[in-house]
Amino acid sequence: MGSLRSLFVLAAGAAIGGAVIIAYRISQESGKPFQEALSDVPAEAQRMFNDIKARATEAVERGADMYMEKQAEMSAQLGEEAPAQ
Repeated sequence: MGSLRSLFVLAAGAAIGGAVIIAYRISQESGKPFQEALSDVPAEAQRMFNDIKARATEAVERGADMYMEKQAEMSAQLGEEAPAQ
């Protein structure tokens, strides 16, 4: 039970710390006071999440394309090396 509580405290601390960092960055970029920047944190966090999700999707697609190209290249190479029967 103690480890579950520790995990919860760690997750809450990470979330609060992340919100503070985002609010600080918004405050620095926009010139808003820190307290006003806190209200922009949910929208900024959603934008960041969507950006990360799009980048990850793009990376997975590129990886799959590269894998297919390499598989085709290897199949062609193996087909050339196979002895004629």
